[in-house]
Amino acid sequence: MGLRQRGQEEEWDGNGEEVKPNQVDDAECKAKDCHKHEHQNLRCRRFLASPQWKCFTLVVVGFTPVFGVILAMPHLLAELHVEPHTWSYWLHYGFGSWISIQFLYNFLATQWRDPGNCKSIKPSQEVTGQFELGGGDDAPRLLYASNWCTKCSNWKPPRSHHCSSCNRCILRMDHHCPFTGNCIGAFNHGHFVLFYIFAFIGLTYSLVLSLMAAYTTDHASRWTELILPKYKEHKDTVGKHFMTGLTGVAVSIILEVLRRKGWEVMIQLAASVLAFIPVLGTGVPAFQMAWFNTTTMERLFPMKEYVQLKAQVYCPLGPGFYRQSGRENLKMILGKRWWIRLLFPVPGQLDMDLFLAPPPSQAGSQALLQRIEQVKENGVKQEVKHCQDLGFDPGPRPEQSV
Repeated sequence: MGLRQRGQEEEWDGNGEEVKPNQVDDAECKAKDCHKHEHQNLRCRRFLASPQWKCFTLVVVGFTPVFGVILAMPHLLAELHVEPHTWSYWLHYGFGSWISIQFLYNFLATQWRDPGNCKSIKPSQEVTGQFELGGGDDAPRLLYASNWCTKCSNWKPPRSHHCSSCNRCILRMDHHCPFTGNCIGAFNHGHFVLFYIFAFIGLTYSLVLSLMAAYTTDHASRWTELILPKYKEHKDTVGKHFMTGLTGVAVSIILEVLRRKGWEVMIQLAASVLAFIPVLGTGVPAFQMAWFNTTTMERLFPMKEYVQLKAQVYCPLGPGFYRQSGRENLKMILGKRWWIRLLFPVPGQLDMDLFLAPPPSQAGSQALLQRIEQVKENGVKQEVKHCQDLGFDPGPRPEQSV
């Protein structure tokens, strides 16, 4: 029996089995592709958090209010026959300037204010790394499960998470917003909600003025009467090339409206419409979750936070556990003197106790009390070997069974 010669040297894995060269090459290629992909993601995250990106998004969102107040407002008021230097004239300018300043201030604060760093926060139980559950006399006196962040080497307060983009733990993290280039956490969540509120009010005001100015009652300037004449001008083109002809009709109407109404009015109208769509699409869910005191992380990853009922017994917290009245929920992220922030561009005076020991809702407290009685009567139905199986790390301490 002859021996078959091999053109390449044989390679062996740790178990003594032969590994073919093409398998080694495939593994190396996959490792290189994975490393390249991670490097590209890191560069992308750094760019989206850079000052250059933040300045770019500020210019994008600031175009509509700045252009509207400085350039479009005189033409809008002129089309609406508002006489200059009258009470009505100055009221329009005052309201437009106020709503623009409020919006831009809160957007800038969302971008640049620290959302809340957990590094220097110490738990109430420093030995075990546990934080207390807040609430009044009707709430049970319990502790949160210890939750250690191995990347930051610190304890996570309640409702806090590690952000891979910011590479740190964020206090009461809602989500990481790539458009603002910052995380939305305890200290800038109020600014985040307010800039949506002022954007909605300002864009609604801008749309009303722009539409009224674009469709005045003057018979000679009604843009709807341009459709038929412009269609007749391009009738031959429409007959030969339908889409090209219709495009020509539309462009001719737009140019004529710009000539009659002024390009400032039509640019303001177009900018308001384009801005109103994303504000409505993303602002309504953001306000709704703030009203119900639910973060984006809690909505995407429910039942990931635990309280300790007794030694080695933990209970997950379900959706709506922290839900108070809508007004109380907004006061938590806006501060006690929330009404001042609705009038002036100022930061809020937040109560840190609401973030370090968040109070449960009345329904949440009752559910915990019922669960405690069930454990006393029936014991624990499900057991796991390690706390990591439940989704939290008990920290640099001897592991305990659950």
